[in-house]
Amino acid sequence: MKKKIFIITCLAVMISMVLGPLQTVMAETPKWPSPGLNNKVNVYPIPGAGTFTSINGVFDKIEGSNSAPINVNNDTVALELNADKDAQVGAMWSKKPIVDLTNNFTLDLQVYFGNKILNGADGLAFALTGTRPTNAGINGASLGVWGGADGSSAATIAAQGLQNSFVVVVDTHKSENDPDALYPNLLENHQYVGSGYPGKTEMYGIQNNKSKLKFGAALMPPSYVNQIKNNISNDKWHRLSISWQAYPEGGGALTYSFSNTSSTPAQTITQTVKWTETEMDNIFGQKVRQVYLGFTSASGPKVLIDSYMEPHLITIKSLADFNQIKGAVTLQRGTEPVVEDTLLKIGDKLTYRYVIDVANLEGSEWPVNQIILPKGKYFDYLKPDGKPAVAGDKLPVSITVNGQTVPAEATVQSDGNSAVMTDLGTLPKRADSKLEFSLPAVVKQHTLTSNLKVDNDPTGSVTGGATTAKTYTFVNTADQKDGKFIKYVLAGEPGAVTLKSVPSFVFKKFVKKGSEDPTNVDPTVADFIQGFPGQETFPTTISELDLSKWLNTLDSEAPSQGATGKILSVTDTRLNKPGWHLQMSLSPFTLEDGSYVLGDNGNANGGKAEMVIAENKDGEQKVTEIARVKDDGNTVTVKNMPPGGSDWSLGTEAMQTQAFMSIQKTPSVRTGLYRSTVTWTLSATPMP
Repeated sequence: MKKKIFIITCLAVMISMVLGPLQTVMAETPKWPSPGLNNKVNVYPIPGAGTFTSINGVFDKIEGSNSAPINVNNDTVALELNADKDAQVGAMWSKKPIVDLTNNFTLDLQVYFGNKILNGADGLAFALTGTRPTNAGINGASLGVWGGADGSSAATIAAQGLQNSFVVVVDTHKSENDPDALYPNLLENHQYVGSGYPGKTEMYGIQNNKSKLKFGAALMPPSYVNQIKNNISNDKWHRLSISWQAYPEGGGALTYSFSNTSSTPAQTITQTVKWTETEMDNIFGQKVRQVYLGFTSASGPKVLIDSYMEPHLITIKSLADFNQIKGAVTLQRGTEPVVEDTLLKIGDKLTYRYVIDVANLEGSEWPVNQIILPKGKYFDYLKPDGKPAVAGDKLPVSITVNGQTVPAEATVQSDGNSAVMTDLGTLPKRADSKLEFSLPAVVKQHTLTSNLKVDNDPTGSVTGGATTAKTYTFVNTADQKDGKFIKYVLAGEPGAVTLKSVPSFVFKKFVKKGSEDPTNVDPTVADFIQGFPGQETFPTTISELDLSKWLNTLDSEAPSQGATGKILSVTDTRLNKPGWHLQMSLSPFTLEDGSYVLGDNGNANGGKAEMVIAENKDGEQKVTEIARVKDDGNTVTVKNMPPGGSDWSLGTEAMQTQAFMSIQKTPSVRTGLYRSTVTWTLSATPMP
């Protein structure tokens, strides 16, 4: 299948790797400029190839901070948190809460601290917060995150710190507010990596009327501090890595690692901080799991003639783990969303509607490798001609991408329960994209006899990504609980046993005169006085049937009131086929005006007439007696269908259900039209 490109760019060659454009930048630029020093060029060394990516538009400086992006050509390659000036405070924060603490992530950073081994200050911080700050923090030893140096109480100091946050700090200068850092001997390096919660009272103490930071694994939640053995303000880049593992039951573990490999011996500091769900609520805010990512820094204010300052820079290897890919599916019947108590019946037309939002923060296009679209096993996909799709069929799909329609195909898989789209092209770098499309389906025939609650139909997924492809599962928007599955109730089809049609019977007398064709005529009073004796044993063949002894229905006329046709028919759509039985009764024949019941000496109980229902199939000689009933209101069984049996009928449109009637001699008969009512009774079980 020809590859489809969602967004057509004006480039002759599509760049799919971050490394390409950034290597070009390095080749053209030996060093990076400093925006804080009026874009003075050739100030900062460039970190190693493949350790940074373009981060255009992801971060923004906080008002009052001294931060700026470092741009080379059209790419933001680094963040200058502060330039090499005194009294600086840096604050660069993501514009959106791009960190999802319900998902794992790794953030690989390169950090730079200038080249002032003796009087560099003060350091930088990685930070996560549930509330994006609106102003820059405090410079100097506070590093833009901690509370101030002076305060009457720990609570007052904490109120000055970064609220609802966790930070990892790299502190490059010894200060009065961090005696708990346990600095080594005077001539040794006084720098450390620490972590904590700037907005928490527990982080602070008061010592000599000044605030001090409190570090310790015993704190709840714990904070840590580790000494850096060799000075890192050495004109080298250092690696700071942050990894988060979300626990399935809630909470998680954050591991940070700082590596100083530019000095001898090399040193790597690693700590892991674990949080429960309750602790995360306490740190970031109640149920806040989408948090902001930020970086802060500070240099010291000038004291007399001394300045303690250094620049602080950050680069990011990849933001792929922070790409926000959200897929949603809604199953609809018409315009109605299907929810967990929606009753779906055989033949219901359905539509799977999909929306995929891709917030691609990376400096490269985002490939859409595969979209899996599962359906319920009781559904069929529908092709454009309305017929059910089968394995191997290719379903046309129109995908709307940011308002542009792109044709695609979904191939029905071998199990028939999913369709897959592949090789769907790429989405633009550093941009938000929205994909929308739908697939029609229908509830297919099934054998369920009772309602079935379905609560585990899969939702589908999209797989994509430039560096490492990941799979993102769709959420069912109609599910108010967790959205992990599509839920509904499938209506059972218990079926029913039904008396589909009943015939009317109009009885005539058979007449055959000489060589004339036989005919049927109305019987006379004399005929009733003489009676129609019938045959003692009902014949088994046509040739044995003496029509002169019977009234017959061979030329039945239009159906009488209450009849539904010429056929006696029972249908049974119940899947378990338990059997059934059909009974009938015949009321006494009565003159049409009701003045006389066929009988002797005013007897109104009937019983003079007896009807035999018979079966004679077209073209056969065989005749079979089915049932025999008198016009006395007594019930007889017409058909007893045993378990396993199903439909049954007598007669056809060409030859209606046949019946023959005998009449006892009735001297008191009166002339006129006689009627009798047949009462049919169908029972859903067979007779014992």
